Amino acid sequence: MSEGLVEVRPIGPDDAELLLETIRPAFEARPPLDPPAATLTESADSLAELLGHRGGLIATLDGEPVGGLVLDPVGTTMYIRRFGVRPEVQGHGIAARLIAAAVEESQDFDDLTVVARLELPKTVGFWERRGFREVRRDEPNVELRRPLNTFLFDVPDADAMRDLGASLATQLRAGDLVVLSGELGAGKTTLTQGIGAGLQVRGGITSPTFVIARVHPSLVAGPSLVHVDAYRLGGIDELDDLDLDASLDDAVTVVEWGEGIAEGLADSRLELRVIRALAHDEDPAADPGGLDPRRVLMTPVGPRWYELVVPDSQRPPLAQKPDETLLVDFWACDEGDLHDLDRDVPLTMSILVAEHGDRALLVHNPRSAEWELPLARLRDHESPRAAVVDQFRLVTGTDPAEPEFAGVATIQYGHERFIKRVALYRTTLPEDSGMAPGGDVDALAWWDPADDHGNLSAIDAHLVRVLRGR
Repeated sequence: MSEGLVEVRPIGPDDAELLLETIRPAFEARPPLDPPAATLTESADSLAELLGHRGGLIATLDGEPVGGLVLDPVGTTMYIRRFGVRPEVQGHGIAARLIAAAVEESQDFDDLTVVARLELPKTVGFWERRGFREVRRDEPNVELRRPLNTFLFDVPDADAMRDLGASLATQLRAGDLVVLSGELGAGKTTLTQGIGAGLQVRGGITSPTFVIARVHPSLVAGPSLVHVDAYRLGGIDELDDLDLDASLDDAVTVVEWGEGIAEGLADSRLELRVIRALAHDEDPAADPGGLDPRRVLMTPVGPRWYELVVPDSQRPPLAQKPDETLLVDFWACDEGDLHDLDRDVPLTMSILVAEHGDRALLVHNPRSAEWELPLARLRDHESPRAAVVDQFRLVTGTDPAEPEFAGVATIQYGHERFIKRVALYRTTLPEDSGMAPGGDVDALAWWDPADDHGNLSAIDAHLVRVLRGR
């Protein structure tokens, strides 16, 4: 199938018949289920009633309807219902476009939720790959939820990390689950120390690596703190074998290395990821054994956290996209400093800002339908400079002038929330003509950063404006 123009637009009750005709083939192509999917017995009238809650979305390919969904608000979560893409066009990014549009339509909500059938593991896997995490099972259904809010904290030292933990502890209660992730030495245990201090529990909190879990009873008739290291656990079910002196329902449970393991403990959880900041001012009075600056990303998952009071130290990311891609950090440094970056966070890509006069060159990515800066993915042992020069030749058909290194960014990518580094280069082109799109881009355009540009990546726009001092 050739690539075509994909567009997504909102619909209402008057479009119920069109939506039903569009999505029903997707449900008819699935294996038989007992009970059958509601869409197979749906009428246009019942679908119109459902659309009356908040409407829905329809996707078209070259003007022909090929997919759609219903948006159904329940409290502070937005449910996606009747999601379907016609079988003959599946695998061409239409589902991803629909989900991205649903995220845009749900900005006033805490999360997106979908209900899938357990008999369809491929469907469940589809939603999991798009950032939806299981929160509840009720045979034959499984409910998956994708949080829409991630909060960022700058943490300059170990004391600030403990202060953040203590601030969060004021909102924790028995049965709460906190899942910590971050590389070795990132500061997870330091954050837990702050939580323990805020809860006023007994005993010094140290890494539980060698004992897997420790229980810290309360000194003030509050909940105990169960501190778990999941690094060596095959699954969270193994907690049952630890013979803990506290029930998880009666304690606050903090699980280090818990991502991908601890989620089954509770419908709701607070996820915190700790990463090293790119650069900081050296303080000659600093404790040489303490933490250097960190960034903490906090994502509330589930209804327990709908009323979360976010600590005042939170700041927005430098830029963000609807798919949860966040620009966390940017450091204007020398190219030689790339060798000194934290090896636990990979440098996987490089970007080129190519300018002519007051304008910057953009390339159009047909897969995401976004305008972007030319971007190269590094192959093994390839330098970021060589990669971006080769990619520029591929997508424009021309050679860039010798690029100037501009800095490095930390980006959290998409719903998978992978943390990666990206090298940024800059070059000036002697002319703005003679180029033609190639490779995986289908159009080129010149953009004046003083103006807005439709469907331009917010992260790429921010990086250009940073380089220009805007």
